[in-house]
Amino acid sequence: MAQAAKVLYYVQDENKRIQFEVLCMGMALSARQLKASDLNEQVGVLAGMDGIKAPDMQTVEKAPAIFCMPEVVIFSGISNQMIDAFLLSYKNLGLAPIRLKAVTTPKNVGWTLYQLIRELAKEHGELEAAAKRKQKNHGNEDDNVH
Repeated sequence: MAQAAKVLYYVQDENKRIQFEVLCMGMALSARQLKASDLNEQVGVLAGMDGIKAPDMQTVEKAPAIFCMPEVVIFSGISNQMIDAFLLSYKNLGLAPIRLKAVTTPKNVGWTLYQLIRELAKEHGELEAAAKRKQKNHGNEDDNVH
């Protein structure tokens, strides 16, 4: 499974898109802006990988026609060090955070973009809920201090 270094992304704001592209160019990273029409394509195909096995489209859940694609960034074939540098530069530009982020893996390259976004949104929701529970528990501990 050959893997070219690429950043796949979808942002809603045009200014943010331009800054995202400039950041990628400045770091010599290839970037591809995702579109709603990409939702039923496999992540590996979108990333330009070779050897991605086509799924059985009868069993793959397709994106609903009214699905509103959230902002997302997917790193493919990029080292963790480069991802960290990218995210730090992104933050330093003062751009609004993108909640859904992923790295291509042998498991998710066969998923459709829609499947990946759903999984990322589910995981993000679980992390937020856990953080709220933790914050609530710490608040209760403070109430018990006399």
